[in-house]
Amino acid sequence: MLKQILILFISFFSSFSLFSQEKEDESKMIREIVPVEVERAKYAPKAAPVTPPPVTDTKGKKVKKVVEEPVEPVQDTLPPMMPAPAQEVLKRAQNWYSAKESKFVKANGANSGKSVSCNITFVYKQKLLNPENEVDGKITMDILIDAKEGKYRYTIKNIKHKANKQGMSCGDIYAVVPECGSMNVNDRTWKQIKTAAAIDAQMVVEDLKTTMKEEVKAEKEEW
Repeated sequence: MLKQILILFISFFSSFSLFSQEKEDESKMIREIVPVEVERAKYAPKAAPVTPPPVTDTKGKKVKKVVEEPVEPVQDTLPPMMPAPAQEVLKRAQNWYSAKESKFVKANGANSGKSVSCNITFVYKQKLLNPENEVDGKITMDILIDAKEGKYRYTIKNIKHKANKQGMSCGDIYAVVPECGSMNVNDRTWKQIKTAAAIDAQMVVEDLKTTMKEEVKAEKEEW
């Protein structure tokens, strides 16, 4: 009995370890940390003006008039740019998700207060008159944008191919052999799908980086 429990424990632990490794396998992700700066004049809190204390005569009954001596302003030696506040970074990430995009579709967006995530779908169509395999369909991926002060980290993962025709989906683009099998999809077609998926992911990265550089404009109130 003890031996059976031990075997079950080892089996469970091994499965859990494999799951954890797969979950954190960065070789199947596109990940980068990108710095974000903003203009200090717009985001830094303004210092309160320094006012000298009033001068009074404690010996006499009359109070002397307060003589305010000119106070020289403190010279600002800080750089014009500063790390963007975390909320500003998060706001830009949310703005990227909300923006309309014609080249791909964003769906199932979520904002945790510290990160923004969503699913992305590209239409996949072979640029061949007589394709060798019927693999037209779509390429999907997940993106997670973690926001912190002065930076954000994007992670693109779960990049997969799904065909319109049943039984022709290739699945995970990092796999050596397509999900549907090498008998259904040959090496040439599989490489073309992987290349297209890499181009699609790079398009998402460029679009995200462009939006994250822009300050979110306040919406005008409609009457």
